[in-house]
Amino acid sequence: MVVVDGRVDREKLSELLTFEAEQEALDFKATLDLADPKHQVEHVKDLLAMMSLPAGGYIVVGVDNSGKPAMDQQPIDPKQFDSAVLQQKVSAYVDGRLSIVAAVHELQTEVGTREVALIFAGPPPGLLPLVVTKQGQYDRSGGRKPEVVFRPGQVVVRDGTTTTRLAEHFWPRLLERYTERVKDDARRDVDALVRRIVEMLDDQRSAASGLGAEPSLAIDLGMDPKTFAIAADALIESGSLPRLTRFLLRADDALRAVAASGNLASANGLLDRLFTLAETALLYGTSEQFDRVIDALARYYSAIPTLPDAVTNETPSERGRASAMFEVLSRLYVLGSLAVRQSRWEQLRSLVLRPYEVNETYSYASWIRHALTMSARAGVLRSKENDVEGAPVISRALQLMMESPELRPDVGIVDPRTRARLYDSLCEFDILWCVVAQTATDRPDAMDFYPSSSEIDQVHANGAFTLIAKDRAARRLLLPAKSDQEIATALLYVWARAYRQSWQHDGWWDRLPAGVYQWAKDAGAVEPDLNG
Repeated sequence: MVVVDGRVDREKLSELLTFEAEQEALDFKATLDLADPKHQVEHVKDLLAMMSLPAGGYIVVGVDNSGKPAMDQQPIDPKQFDSAVLQQKVSAYVDGRLSIVAAVHELQTEVGTREVALIFAGPPPGLLPLVVTKQGQYDRSGGRKPEVVFRPGQVVVRDGTTTTRLAEHFWPRLLERYTERVKDDARRDVDALVRRIVEMLDDQRSAASGLGAEPSLAIDLGMDPKTFAIAADALIESGSLPRLTRFLLRADDALRAVAASGNLASANGLLDRLFTLAETALLYGTSEQFDRVIDALARYYSAIPTLPDAVTNETPSERGRASAMFEVLSRLYVLGSLAVRQSRWEQLRSLVLRPYEVNETYSYASWIRHALTMSARAGVLRSKENDVEGAPVISRALQLMMESPELRPDVGIVDPRTRARLYDSLCEFDILWCVVAQTATDRPDAMDFYPSSSEIDQVHANGAFTLIAKDRAARRLLLPAKSDQEIATALLYVWARAYRQSWQHDGWWDRLPAGVYQWAKDAGAVEPDLNG
């Protein structure tokens, strides 16, 4: 599944190329010369088509249909792929604000380097579809009649992996963002009133708390995100396990109904509420409160109909179930990253070690590994070779945090510095869960984990290795009852797997951070086989 988050950095390019095939929100072009009128008009058409998607899409220029550098084609001119230049070319054919961001990156190949442009074409900020106002055409050779690519009054759309003109059945999708805004506007006054009432009740509860008053603030899954976060704070701070249990029973009923209906995509809003509650419990509650919320999430995950044990599961139904697992997985990364930023090591261990039983003789040490595997088999996370491709998990988790402030309660305004910390904490959690799972597995020679950050520059994950090696207190909370030798052996094994896996991508992994390898060696770690 292509995660469209607007990034055009080097790591995003690597993530997109692992799909090795075009997707609805991903288009590959071998070359483009925007000085050529034909190329320019066709490219404008492709950009307009990507802008018709609800979240926009990506165009990668300089690669073939499998995402490999197109060394047999003319190199691109990087100056042509400046964001402002592209905006200017598209705006000549449509009215309305545009969102186009581009960057050029250099890829290494066996025969040299090749510059590749990554372009993000976002949906129009004005919400309504872009209508062509100027005819797009180019002259054909031999004095023939000009080729018309699009005409005034047309709307260009993306249909699967092709670009076409608007047909009636596209209207609901094109107007999706607009209709959602209308619904949000209609609810805004009501939500504001409910939020104010909840805030007033919360103030009264706080004032009365010293008098031993029973908390009266209600919590409901139908609340808007901000109001729910206020109610979640009140529920957790009350310390009332019976109230928490009653709410989780209602949440169980709602999630079971979704799982039984087969409309698993409708669970995402409910999941956001429950993960908001889990984050509140992690920050302000007890371990028992936190575990009860995670138990409820695990019950929903187990209620998602299982996928058959096969190399691939790519029917629409199977992909739907795998996508539901992927949405839980992405939010587990969000929650895990908060645990990293707030040093909640016991809670991190608790959310990781939820085994998933496949049958009486086989189970996964962590539901995280199960979700990765199922997502890969259904094509949600996989390249053509049927390998797991984990970077989209980290991208999706980051996207969730960027879009929903309630899912990053410790980070207010997101600027480049705080965004980098969110990203690093996701990668650090990725390594920590792998080490925790590896020390808990009964198959130490197997791979009961997958380091998704192996597809990303190692620098983002190094903090996890340093933490384990140098913070004894954290080590004891993350990995109780394990000797330093066992921990060090697991750490080296996870690093070695990530290092080897990285060479299937861009090889951005190298040595462990300073002092980490020496600590592992002093602890008597068993050295991993980097070639095995």
